[in-house]
Amino acid sequence: MVGGGQAGLAAGYYLSRAGVPFVILEANSRVGESWRRRWDSLQLFTVARYSALPGLRFPGDPEHFPGKDEVADYLEEYARCFELPVRLDSHVTSLESSAVGYHLETRSGSYDATQVIVSTGAYQRPYTPPIAQKLDGVVQFHSAGYRNPDQIPGNDVVVVGAANSGAGIAADLAHGHRVRLSQGGRLRHLPRRILGKSLHWYGDHLGLIAAPFDSWRGRTQRNDFVVGPSLGQLQRRLGIEVVGRVVDTGGRIVRLEGGREIEVDAVVWATGYRTDYSWIGVPVLDEHGAPIHRRGVTDAPGLSFLGMSNQYSRGSSLIYWVKNDAAYIVDQVVQSTAGQPRPRGSYA
Repeated sequence: MVGGGQAGLAAGYYLSRAGVPFVILEANSRVGESWRRRWDSLQLFTVARYSALPGLRFPGDPEHFPGKDEVADYLEEYARCFELPVRLDSHVTSLESSAVGYHLETRSGSYDATQVIVSTGAYQRPYTPPIAQKLDGVVQFHSAGYRNPDQIPGNDVVVVGAANSGAGIAADLAHGHRVRLSQGGRLRHLPRRILGKSLHWYGDHLGLIAAPFDSWRGRTQRNDFVVGPSLGQLQRRLGIEVVGRVVDTGGRIVRLEGGREIEVDAVVWATGYRTDYSWIGVPVLDEHGAPIHRRGVTDAPGLSFLGMSNQYSRGSSLIYWVKNDAAYIVDQVVQSTAGQPRPRGSYA
């Protein structure tokens, strides 16, 4: 297994229950480290009851919205509780076909495996648009590197991207800075609670989040939306100014669609992530570098993907619902290895 985040740990749980020997290769020095690196005030938009992995409840009030450090600690406890064989500081640098099945090189050693599950997550390589290079004398962060308002000097800051991360960071900055939030395209907004129930309670009980995208329920889930305060509420409550799309920059100036120019002290680029499977040498990627798969299963025998955004359903990259894809992938592993001898020193 490549990746020890929520998807890898969920698959590890099912592999352990099935009696399949495996290891989880985790690039970081601690389980949950990618969560610890998020901005300080980050809260999930799922309540605790919908932030748990299979077999272990999330601690605390099931209706509270966990902070990012709570999530990191929970993932670390999950690996400990089920004694999952996580090998830390094991960043995988290459995956190639071999006589055994697959050969993996990491910064700490080599592995041979008959089966490989790639569970490196939905957020791999932060993307900053090329126009960022035209700024001069301006402090810049991608949302992946933002931690708290103390990082941002001066007063005027533009947050580029008004989806969940951008809206959350703009709210975090608004108490000590003049914040403009650049919205590229309009996104649907949904509150965290409706009539006293969490948003995801409805998504769960109506069967929407786990529904495959090719079903009628799944088709209602295809477009992105922002969970939490609406942009209008951010403007009224916090004084954030919502502006149009950023189309260019130069010096200390950010240029917006329509010709408006804003002089800034800092920019936070909440412009998303790109997949990065360049280390995979097996022919399972399309011309854009994305996996070619059916619910995570590729045409390369024994090679699967897990935890990708929109892999099968809205829930494919959400902590609580990733268990569905994890159980499916592990079932494929169990079926394909049934009755087959495993090479000495290999891992499924």
